[in-house]
Amino acid sequence: MPKLTPRLGASSLVLIGANLVPLAGALLGAWSVYEIVLLFWAENVVIGLIQLLRIGTVAVLRALPALLAIAGFFAIHYGLFTFVHGLFVVHLLAPAGEAEDGLAGAVSLLTSTDGLLWALLGLVASHLFSYVVNFLGGQEWRNPDTPQLMTQPYRRVIVLHLTIVLGAFLVIALGEAAPVLALLVVLKVAADLRAYWREHRAAAAAAPAT
Repeated sequence: MPKLTPRLGASSLVLIGANLVPLAGALLGAWSVYEIVLLFWAENVVIGLIQLLRIGTVAVLRALPALLAIAGFFAIHYGLFTFVHGLFVVHLLAPAGEAEDGLAGAVSLLTSTDGLLWALLGLVASHLFSYVVNFLGGQEWRNPDTPQLMTQPYRRVIVLHLTIVLGAFLVIALGEAAPVLALLVVLKVAADLRAYWREHRAAAAAAPAT
């Protein structure tokens, strides 16, 4: 775990806070395993979009226009990765009626005010907060090289993906009881925090000596 600076501590608390909505949904029995896993899949999409914003920021602030080509490659590669992941989530976990609608139905659920929109906006706000506070305010944009910019989100997302998939199978095996669904959310948050701290530890290690 990296040194918990005020910036990192604040963004960690915001990350935890954003996950309280799905935790409450699980504890109250209002959400299914499909809805929880779908929300976390959408968060992976958000992570990719924020990474594109980071790459663009580095390209502008460090006058590295070649990074814009890297951004295009990343968008295609990461986009395909999350698309296949989304198909996996929908066809494995969606109820029969919703599975027939595919990703279009999943997007509709995610963007509906009666669905997961408010929870998704909370996760978006968490990642934007980290971008502003750590990447801009903490000047992390000065540190990463091209390989780091390309691989950062994959390391975090793969950890989350494995945790969520294993947790989802556990929920299916034990039944969608509220405590089991809540455990899935807690496991996800723990894995996310660990990956998040590791990401910022790498960013701090890459900082040029002063």
